[in-house]
Amino acid sequence: MNKFLKAAFGLAVAIVPLTNSPALAQAEDIVIPAIAAMSGSVAVTGQDAQKGIAVALEHINADGGIAGRPLKIQLYDTQGNPGVVRQVMERLTRLERAPVILGCEVSAGTSAAAQFAEQARVPYLNSSAVSAELLERGYKWYFSDQITADSEAATVVAFLEHLMTQGDVVPALLYEDSPRGAGTIERIEVLLEDQGIEIAASAPYSRSDRNLLPPVKRVQTSGANVVIWAGYTEDVVTGLQAMQQLDFKPYIIGIGGGPGDVRIPQLVDKGFIEEVNLSTVDYFNPDMERAQRFVNAYEEKHDIVPSSYASMCYRGAYTLKAALEKTLEAGQDLTAENLRAAILELDIPGEQLISPFSRIKFDEDGRNIGSQNLIAQWKDGGTKKVTVWPPEVAVEDPNPLN
Repeated sequence: MNKFLKAAFGLAVAIVPLTNSPALAQAEDIVIPAIAAMSGSVAVTGQDAQKGIAVALEHINADGGIAGRPLKIQLYDTQGNPGVVRQVMERLTRLERAPVILGCEVSAGTSAAAQFAEQARVPYLNSSAVSAELLERGYKWYFSDQITADSEAATVVAFLEHLMTQGDVVPALLYEDSPRGAGTIERIEVLLEDQGIEIAASAPYSRSDRNLLPPVKRVQTSGANVVIWAGYTEDVVTGLQAMQQLDFKPYIIGIGGGPGDVRIPQLVDKGFIEEVNLSTVDYFNPDMERAQRFVNAYEEKHDIVPSSYASMCYRGAYTLKAALEKTLEAGQDLTAENLRAAILELDIPGEQLISPFSRIKFDEDGRNIGSQNLIAQWKDGGTKKVTVWPPEVAVEDPNPLN
């Protein structure tokens, strides 16, 4: 597997943490490829994932590696472009014969990657994309330890119903129109209809737009006082600036990495962040007690708390570790077939994870049945994200509707 250390296609970065163990340093490396958007319009997702992977590998190798062997991850840049994803996946699955691939890729790219993995019969372990549709295709080689759009939608509606106990709620939808944003919003629309909750406006936009005044104005004129917003960092920043310009201050329930990005207070007026009660449905928040080893190591390296993007492939590296260890402990070679069987047998308890998940265990469709969401809200003058929902994991109460 050392062949993956070759920069065979596009930007390939070997994440090689140092080890203080002489025995580990002399053992044969286990090298696994991963894909992420390291450049392009969603580069922040891949760049943060790279940082998260680096911390995970430091911890994994400091703790003895994989059955006494160092783990390395070769990260390939996809630019978040499905066309580039297909080229990279073809190289990895058909030419390099990768036994497993770790995915830190956005939903559109993950769709292309999962298709190639299925054709090549190579396990693709997704730790990033939340698309529920991929889990409905009947794939046998696609596994996602991540939350899904279905669970996000259920959390949004539950939180909305909580706000409805405090006063009249007039919700509107604002979202970027990629499979990520539109897919989650479609599921929210179904749940809202089932609950008899009317939507004041639905305003999609392209994530490449740099002027979000038109869709934000459309939501504002609808009379909405709660905005359910699915977006990435760049468009959320642009949209918040548009809201401030229009003096529009709804209660925002965000979805995706954008509303919860740790850089938001550096890019948008902090006071305005708190005025709109900016919240985000998430799978990680730095105030979780069981995440502190990761949070402290990341903050020491980068002088900032880790984003959800950084957490996703830290967690993914540990899911990968468990599958590799299970295969080797069974005395088996690290082949695609053996690793697929090992992934299906995983049952990682929640206390070993940095997320609110109860466990990592896959059903026959590749869905992690233990994934769970939280809602974090910007507080302390818009400078700190605090877990506020659901009540069983909340650190503080959410801000009231009015």
